[in-house]
Amino acid sequence: MPGPEMPAIDRRERLLAWALALACVLLLFVQAPHGGDFYWSDSPRHALNGVFVMDLIKAMPFDDPAGYAYRYYAQYPALTILFYPPLFYAINAPFYAVFGVSQETALLVVALHYLALGLGCWRLARYWLPAMPSLAFAALVMWLPEVAFWGRQVMLEVPAFAFLVWSAVAVMAYLRGGCVKWLYLGAALLVLGMYTKISVAYMGVVYAALIAQRDGWAILRNRHHWRVAVLAVIALLPLALLTLKFGQANVQSVTGVADAVTSRTSWQGWMWYLRQIPSQVGWPLAVLGLGGAAMAAWRRMPGLGLWWLGFAVGYLFFSSIDLKEARHSVFLLPTVVFFAILLLQELPPRLVRPALVVLVLITAGLTAWTRPVLYVQGYAQAAAEVARMAPQGSTVMFSGYRDGSFVFNMRAREDRRDLHVMRADKLLLGVAVRRELGVEQKGLTEAEIAQAINANGVHYVVMQPGFWIDLEAMQRFERVMASGQFEEVARIPTPANYKAHETELVIYRNKGQVASRRLGVDIELKIINRRISSN
Repeated sequence: MPGPEMPAIDRRERLLAWALALACVLLLFVQAPHGGDFYWSDSPRHALNGVFVMDLIKAMPFDDPAGYAYRYYAQYPALTILFYPPLFYAINAPFYAVFGVSQETALLVVALHYLALGLGCWRLARYWLPAMPSLAFAALVMWLPEVAFWGRQVMLEVPAFAFLVWSAVAVMAYLRGGCVKWLYLGAALLVLGMYTKISVAYMGVVYAALIAQRDGWAILRNRHHWRVAVLAVIALLPLALLTLKFGQANVQSVTGVADAVTSRTSWQGWMWYLRQIPSQVGWPLAVLGLGGAAMAAWRRMPGLGLWWLGFAVGYLFFSSIDLKEARHSVFLLPTVVFFAILLLQELPPRLVRPALVVLVLITAGLTAWTRPVLYVQGYAQAAAEVARMAPQGSTVMFSGYRDGSFVFNMRAREDRRDLHVMRADKLLLGVAVRRELGVEQKGLTEAEIAQAINANGVHYVVMQPGFWIDLEAMQRFERVMASGQFEEVARIPTPANYKAHETELVIYRNKGQVASRRLGVDIELKIINRRISSN
């Protein structure tokens, strides 16, 4: 194993690392969806949150910022700015201001974080590995199926991952004998990572354990350790308050959710993330990673505490959360890659480089062929159609599974900022975050539904046929659309590269006595257990 100091990195290696990371990002993002073709429901919401930050800065509503946010949600009801940490959206805002509001702009910001992730992985690996294996480590992490799938969408995993990896680089510099400024930097980067995605917080426990392992009880006598801890707590207080006030659904996902795939109180719950690893990294890496971990444990290789503790603490943390999704544990996957490369290092020297190249190519091939980013088209076209037809200052109603995609595409229409979007589910139902956690039908009759549509200034309705029609309220809504008050004006196909919920969107024109759009706001937000009202 290498000595306490990281080997010197020359200019040629730095240039090679930049070239490799840039090439990987370009190749990955060529395959990313664009043109408003979002797949995952959170993705357009993350994109819209950044637009809100830009609009907020431009408006500067110092007299009533809360009222501005409520009115913004009333116009674009896919905003989740307080439900998630705000840093990614703040970074997005200036890019929107320069390049315009689009899915491509949001993906550019994600791509820059992806680039930072690749470079950070290379720098981190250099504490243990030579140049070539470190470059392979970076390329492999970037091309992991799970990382590449979520990293090419407007999601928070890769941005948080980038901060996490660079915080580890800084903390390792401190642990390897660097000055204390590296500890301050590592803590600051981890805090920024938490302001992007809270779940990276577990690494704070890992860092504390590694420092305690090095310093023993002297850790308590070092004033810098206390200063870093106090500064981190102070910096995280606003995030804690936001989470407690607006993130009840996130807290619930930890303590218990009704639709959990497996209970955290069962052995299946504690094995769940382990069983996801082969699909997350591909079988070749999974097998090699297991072999490398077994070899390292058998030989009791020193200096691998970051990898052992990082995986163990992270695994316990994510397994203890009741809501389980494979993407949550992407931060654990570099450990698998590291041990796989450690095993290949045992090959004869002349075979190491070819083996690493083959492993990178196999992993990239598996990702390209088995985990393409999913997309659903048609929503930007639907937004363009209603933007062309809707009267000035009117409301467009949307009913469908992918409301976030439609709302973002409407906001992207800078020529129709006068239009408001109203979600049919807000009128007809009360949904607790997602349908699986509970839904309340409000019991409006068909006549009352038609009257409410008129009263809210709705001239056009965009509807996904068959959306939730197992619910009586949605059946009534579809019967209203089939009544003489509405006429069909367009059918827009929604082609996708997987079996999506929908196949088309139908646009209806309201021929009834449409009132002027209401100026007040009265919306129930079950996601934060609040009802917002303003004039």
